[in-house]
Amino acid sequence: MRLQIILSALIVTAFGITVNCSAQTKRDPAAKRVPTTYGKMVQAGNLSQARASHTATLLNDGKVLIAGGMERNGVFFDSADIFDPSTERFAPAAYRMTRKRVSHTATRLLDGRVLIAGGWSDRERPEADSEIFDPSTKIFNPTGNMSRRRAGHTETLLNSGKVLIAGGFDGGQNLGDAEIFDSATGTFTPAGKMQSARLSHTATKLPDGRILLAGGELGRGQILSTAEIFDPKTNSFISTKDNMSVVRYKHDAILLSDGRVLIFGGSDSRDWRGQYKSAEVFDPKTSKFTPVGEMNFARFKIEGTTVLLSDGKVFIGGGNEKAEIFDPRTKVFTVAGGNLGIPIHFASVTLLSDGRALVVGGYGNGTRADGPVSTNKAWLFKL
Repeated sequence: MRLQIILSALIVTAFGITVNCSAQTKRDPAAKRVPTTYGKMVQAGNLSQARASHTATLLNDGKVLIAGGMERNGVFFDSADIFDPSTERFAPAAYRMTRKRVSHTATRLLDGRVLIAGGWSDRERPEADSEIFDPSTKIFNPTGNMSRRRAGHTETLLNSGKVLIAGGFDGGQNLGDAEIFDSATGTFTPAGKMQSARLSHTATKLPDGRILLAGGELGRGQILSTAEIFDPKTNSFISTKDNMSVVRYKHDAILLSDGRVLIFGGSDSRDWRGQYKSAEVFDPKTSKFTPVGEMNFARFKIEGTTVLLSDGKVFIGGGNEKAEIFDPRTKVFTVAGGNLGIPIHFASVTLLSDGRALVVGGYGNGTRADGPVSTNKAWLFKL
């Protein structure tokens, strides 16, 4: 009997790790493994046209305006689609925009209309004009012109209801100036000069109403690790005390529930060969950037493909054929269930009123001489 007990102990010692861990898991909930997937991606209806570098804007009625974009380089659109979450289908908008637009910006104003500004209408140079979509009439109406031609800029709604337009590219150089759009007058006025020219940067509104601008391209392939903050009260830009841990452009950023900003992905000057998995968090209280680990996949060309879910987690839907979720509490990135089929770049992600996330368009890693072809597919992320 004693020999059997000793042999049993030896067997447990040699092979009983799983048994002991299982018992510990039952006793200690904290010992449970992190889920391998979170939520699920499912395909929604198709767009009327394949699109990338378009805009997607949630309207007050819960529908989504998908405007402009391109099928591939040189094939640009002035058309728009409307997505209806109740049917999970797209329908062409009743009217077209005033011109074709790629790499433009769009912002829902406080009155529910949508400002659409700049972008490329052809392969020659960006545009300086803007227009407003009125959901009540479904018509795109011209409004004021910006002081500069811009594409690859950022557009951010201020607490005042005005809109900050910052940086971008005018066809000859990257821009280091900004302007303010006033919907009451339909005009743009100059804002303070930025600390640095920036293209393909991010702009995130902080809890106190200031705007954090991070990274981007200064010019001639020089990518930035610097950041600056625009203060609407003083109409000025001030550099942050700290720089990001790496240079980044074509990345994304989003405000977290606790008031910090998650910044992640993008690339260095090597573009496709310099993509990042890394992420970091900016704390407005300290003006410091702190690394928070890595994503499961390297991603770039992901501007506007991130939303904050109702549970405080962050959904990241672009730059790879797999989406993933960041949990600010655990600082862990988890892969979303389902597959997009292609590693979509310059897609869009919109948080719907019911908490789902709509992923639209984008293009893969094509090698065509005139650029990769976009997709007309769309997907929904749901828990």
